[in-house]
Amino acid sequence: MAKHRVGMTFKGFEDLAARLDGLNGDLKKATEKALLASHEVVTKRLKKAIRKSNLPAKGKYSTGITEKNLITDSKVEWEGMRASVKVGFNLENSITSIFLMYGTPRREPEMDPVPGLKAAIYGSASIKEREKIQREIFENAIKKAMEG
Repeated sequence: MAKHRVGMTFKGFEDLAARLDGLNGDLKKATEKALLASHEVVTKRLKKAIRKSNLPAKGKYSTGITEKNLITDSKVEWEGMRASVKVGFNLENSITSIFLMYGTPRREPEMDPVPGLKAAIYGSASIKEREKIQREIFENAIKKAMEG
């Protein structure tokens, strides 16, 4: 079970979706393509953040469980007219990623959060990159629909 899902978040999505639908473009295909691209962005950033050199003790005690629990299979899930894709880590097998993301400030020895791990999902740079990609995919789909 992933805790975080990515959806269509960019400003003006509704307008572009209505425009694409009005041109008889494939709204579902464009949405799925945008969400899969968003998943790829987040997963790439997460992989970079969980390199052994970023982990506590430079990964000396790492067993690889966190990396194995990274959700790499991107599947768009539809609930009526809402679509989303799971990103992050599978928390059913291990909650290690939570400790790595937030640290352990109330436990001795204290562990700092892994740099960039939380930002890979929640950071403004990651969100802006996802929104840019989503917008570009929709604009390209509109352009193709207009060309016929």
